[in-house]
Amino acid sequence: GVGKTTLAKVVAKKVKEEKLFDQVVMVTISQNPNVKDIQGQMADSLGLKFEEEMEEGRAKQLFLLLKEKRKILIILDDIWATLNLTTIGIPFGDDFKGCAILLTTRQHDVCINMRCELEIRLGILNEEEGMTLFRKHTGINDDSPNFNDVAKEVVRECEAFR
Repeated sequence: GVGKTTLAKVVAKKVKEEKLFDQVVMVTISQNPNVKDIQGQMADSLGLKFEEEMEEGRAKQLFLLLKEKRKILIILDDIWATLNLTTIGIPFGDDFKGCAILLTTRQHDVCINMRCELEIRLGILNEEEGMTLFRKHTGINDDSPNFNDVAKEVVRECEAFR
């Protein structure tokens, strides 16, 4: 992609460093979201042990815990379709003013359907930016023989899948 997850991680780190929120929770949603998995990731981040096994009971526990928190940033990364925050147990809107939610998605409809207040659109990386990102995440430097040819081919393939 264009670095949505990387940017979200940088935001999380910066928020923690500057103590803008009491707590930051980052959850990866992905293409086939599983409510129990999402709830589990959040519970692990918050140090919560569920007393309930059913999604509804877990959602209620999570909701009550999050409402107790003063200022919390919840980052929902890689959302592919509209997500029902209430089903998960995430308070939002009038339910809770201390909870800020940042989501990353490649689907504009998700932002519309989830009534995002602010959208920050990231443009597609050009080849040079793609190469830089490739080098950073692979740890490969361009001193390797044939690096540029292979790397450019990989970057172009990634662009074809966007």
